Amino acid sequence: MNANRSPAYGGVERWMIDAATGLTGRGHVCALLGRPETPWLTAARSSGLRVHGDIHGTWAQRVLRVRRAMVAERPDCVVTKAKKLARMAAFGRATGGGGRVVLFFGLTHELRAAQWIDRFTWRRVDAGIVVADEAARWYVAEGFGPPAKLHTLWKGVDTDVFTPDAAARVAMRAALGLQDDVLAVATVGRLAWQKGLDTFIAAVARARARLPAARFFVIGGGRDADQVAAATAAPELGGAVTLLGQRGDVPALLAAMDIVVQSSRQEVMAQTTLEAMAVGCPVISTRTMGAAEAIEDQVSGVLIPVEDADAIAAEMVALAADPARRARLGAAARARILAAFTTQHTLDRCEALFHSLLPTTRAAG
Repeated sequence: MNANRSPAYGGVERWMIDAATGLTGRGHVCALLGRPETPWLTAARSSGLRVHGDIHGTWAQRVLRVRRAMVAERPDCVVTKAKKLARMAAFGRATGGGGRVVLFFGLTHELRAAQWIDRFTWRRVDAGIVVADEAARWYVAEGFGPPAKLHTLWKGVDTDVFTPDAAARVAMRAALGLQDDVLAVATVGRLAWQKGLDTFIAAVARARARLPAARFFVIGGGRDADQVAAATAAPELGGAVTLLGQRGDVPALLAAMDIVVQSSRQEVMAQTTLEAMAVGCPVISTRTMGAAEAIEDQVSGVLIPVEDADAIAAEMVALAADPARRARLGAAARARILAAFTTQHTLDRCEALFHSLLPTTRAAG
């Protein structure tokens, strides 16, 4: 269940679609519940998944519609994004829907110990999913334990889709007007405060004098698109930054890049970082929560402090001058994804988690 209505949905929604698709392919029965005709639910339907657009109306109507969907589906597990939906699902379970209720945490600070309603919510759910061990430790330290109630599900990447592709690289660079010797740097994600686009743009401004021919790309859409557009039009950037908007060809775009920058100030294991690593692109990432679980610093990528534009600029300049190092980092990044972060790894972990939550007799069946 996910009530996201944004036109530029993010990693949690993509995780839900990918997980449901993969689990369906393994013989499980999955359905997605959201607001009617929202982009993420439309994408899920286009993927061939069963969807329910039942989250709409007044608060009371939403509660009853969630319950109705649960009674109709009789799920073994209900994974919810956001605490309000978790409470609705807990009500649905208690009034005939059944199943185990799991709260998916995309970030930290989604529950706060000082809020009684958050403590109440945590008591009513059976488990929590986080996408990094570091996030699990944060919630336990904040009083949302015991540790066994929190489960880490590292995100995964379809490595058949996100793969080094020389032909796609050549074609996309031609489409972007990039000569072979022009350095291309991208950042990918929703255009929102927590993604640190202002830090990325500041880093570009600092690096411009040393990388006068480089091109920089911002891939994604979101609520801060107008502010980002205004910032990238600043005279000191000299038109070096191109906004590409929300795109459906991200694998090819990543393959065309020489460096990908993840400048987030608040993130838990960014999906786009994993995707860039999968195509063999060297990644400069801020040390947001979980980043070090995916990237071994200076081996499969580069980790820098949050909100440090100078560090990003310095690393972009250093990598620009060392193609061999870029190749080594990219190859190690691809190997890291293949070892632990593929879609199949994620599905294996999902199955193990969901079976562990079921009553013993049901899981055995």
